[in-house]
Amino acid sequence: MKTTKDFIVIDTEGQPILRELAIVNHQGELIYEAFAENHPHSPRISHRTKPLKQILKEFVEIAQSQLIICHYAQHDIEVLRNTFKAVGISAPQLDFQCSFELAQRYLPQLNSHSLEALSKHLRLKLDGQFFIRDAAHRAKYDALFTYQLYKHIVNEYLKTELKTQPNPFGSSRVDTPFQDHPDFRGIFAEECDRLKAILGDIKLDPNHQTKGAVVIGEPGSGKTHLMMRLAKDLLTKNRLLFIRQPNNPDTVLFHTYSRILESLIQIVPNSIHTQLEYLLANSFAEIIKSTDTYFTARTQKDEKILQLIQGGNLKLFTDLSQAETKTKREFWQHIEKRALEWWNNNFSAAGYAPKFLQGIVKFCGYTDFNRRQIITQWLAMNNLPQEELDRVGLPSWEDELSREEASLEALKVLGCLSLLDQPLMIVFDQLEGLGLKNNERLLQAFGSAVKEIFTHVPNSLIILNLFPDRWQQFKAVFDGSIIDRVSQSQVFLNRPSNQELKQLLNLKIQFLDITVDDLFEPDEVTAILNHLSIRTVLNVAADYYRYKVDGIPLPKHQLIPLSTPDETEVERRLQQLEAELETIKQAMGQMSEFITRNYPEKSEIFNSELFGFTPFLESPVQRQLRNYFKEQRICLEGTLSKPKIITDSDDLGKLMTLLEGLMLVISPLSVDVLKLGKRVIPEHLVIQTQTHSFVVGFLHLGGSPFFHRLKNWNELLGFKPNFKFILCRDETDYPISGQKSLLELERLQHSRTGKLMIWHQEERILFELFYQMIVDIQNHDLDVKLEDAIEFILSEYKDYWLFQNIKQESN
Repeated sequence: MKTTKDFIVIDTEGQPILRELAIVNHQGELIYEAFAENHPHSPRISHRTKPLKQILKEFVEIAQSQLIICHYAQHDIEVLRNTFKAVGISAPQLDFQCSFELAQRYLPQLNSHSLEALSKHLRLKLDGQFFIRDAAHRAKYDALFTYQLYKHIVNEYLKTELKTQPNPFGSSRVDTPFQDHPDFRGIFAEECDRLKAILGDIKLDPNHQTKGAVVIGEPGSGKTHLMMRLAKDLLTKNRLLFIRQPNNPDTVLFHTYSRILESLIQIVPNSIHTQLEYLLANSFAEIIKSTDTYFTARTQKDEKILQLIQGGNLKLFTDLSQAETKTKREFWQHIEKRALEWWNNNFSAAGYAPKFLQGIVKFCGYTDFNRRQIITQWLAMNNLPQEELDRVGLPSWEDELSREEASLEALKVLGCLSLLDQPLMIVFDQLEGLGLKNNERLLQAFGSAVKEIFTHVPNSLIILNLFPDRWQQFKAVFDGSIIDRVSQSQVFLNRPSNQELKQLLNLKIQFLDITVDDLFEPDEVTAILNHLSIRTVLNVAADYYRYKVDGIPLPKHQLIPLSTPDETEVERRLQQLEAELETIKQAMGQMSEFITRNYPEKSEIFNSELFGFTPFLESPVQRQLRNYFKEQRICLEGTLSKPKIITDSDDLGKLMTLLEGLMLVISPLSVDVLKLGKRVIPEHLVIQTQTHSFVVGFLHLGGSPFFHRLKNWNELLGFKPNFKFILCRDETDYPISGQKSLLELERLQHSRTGKLMIWHQEERILFELFYQMIVDIQNHDLDVKLEDAIEFILSEYKDYWLFQNIKQESN
């Protein structure tokens, strides 16, 4: 079946020569009506008759390049062919489609497919009246009913075809800039160019001073989408480092660095290389090119590398990786030596920075995935088993390491490397939760961290994505120096025009080879576009799509206001209800027949008037949350399949966020922490209910830090015999292997109140889902009350280990 918005509906009357012709356009408007001079009623309509030749010429002018819809098309084709022949005009090649044949295909259950029978069955109306037989066989009358019939069949066809397709509007939000969503470039083109221009200013600045920009827009206005566009356009030149909202006020810089590290190991689109490889290929190439400046003289290895990169800096990875293992190792050891010499000559050999630079070079020197994973975890300052560190030639981190201080030095290394490449884009997103009253300390810590980054990290554009009211709040909290640096540029994302939004919707469904006008009625398109943000428009379009294709009722607040509530909409809904009732009736009949045949003793109860059947009906909020979890689970499974940096402090912050949400529903519920003098214990929270207390801790570290923290944890168990201790560790963490660590682990497992809980993928996914749900509600990415969402997860996931422990009665 052909579908196109460029169609007309025609009806001809006459046999064998044309007497009447009516044409209706794709919007259902009568655009042409003509009567031939040979019409039997010509005396009464003489003022409206035309010569046949003129009618045919005007018809061809309208009909060329259009799909022509007719009921019993063969009859209309024959009449037109006879008429063209009679007046001596060659009949043009025209494209016809027959609504009678389409009805036979898509409505096969009907006994008759005449225009009258179809119009009455489908309750079609013209001027408020059903089909009247006496008015039939008038070209205008039949053409207008044929138009309605065709639109109905097209809708049925689209439903059939689209049921096998995903909802094109179902994915309305961009979670990270590294995703790939349809991007209508007509929206926010100037705003995107402005951010690119700021990057250009930083590059041309002799001091390469870091600048700031605040991207300000209402919820769903496209802030993260704009970051995605920057990533698509610039990742082969600039590095985009994406940081979601921190959740622990004591580790904001470490959180920032960890998320940046995850961004750097993202693959650049249309490439096989990571962002980190692009950064280091360009930086190392510049270092080697400048050996005369930094070093005494070039060596043979320097010359060989210079010769290699004439074909492009990324040849460092593609060509060296193909060399023999010994040769490859020698060249990368030389690059590591040159990089450290460059750093010591230009900056300082003291502190953590040289160690980070060494680790970065080693990451790029290996192609083996497992070794790269070891180095990634090492760069995240996770202590690893000694045998793993020996595989990559890296030292262990000292136990007293200050992750905040070290993270700032690591960020400085990346900024300084970018001086040999292109400016960095450091994007902070999903920051709305920082403005909540319970996050006052976190907001202050975030402001201090941003100030440190501005001071110590050069050659970067720091972008904060914020709601307008949250930006006003931040300005009232941060000191003037932070505000001045961050707000050097303010980019406002205003609502696009309806025409632009419609083009975006068409872009979303272009793979289906249809348009918004094909899919929705004009009043439905108006209802979809009548919303304040891009995301809301897409979400409403998704609701209407489900309604059109799957018959899922629209949320009440999205129903189209009716100008005539007793007309078309009532008829349509009545027809839908009748069809649904018929389906239910058939299903109940089949159930009754089955029970009567197989369980006769139960049939009387089933068929009695006392038998009641009340199907479970989900509330709109429950349905929305269920769909949310389904979609987010798919995203999370994809994310967790990639290298990820898991830290104790980050998991602790996520747990605190989840518990703060639970406190809105569960009362009393409070949290505390334990201390063991000055000794270091695992990151943890004491969760206190009215009847009992239990402790949840995280220990993702390896090596000696694992042993010392676990040893101290076991001592705590003795001091708090009435507390249950749950120590969580991810299945992707390194296996525990040291003899002393294994003895402490055995001690924990044999204690009365202690337990090591290994999180497999399902535990990790649910933990991340619950946390992300709360963050999305705070950022208005999920339009649900937090209390309702908490009630939902407590009911839907009542067997989740955390909820079970909260509800557990004390012994």
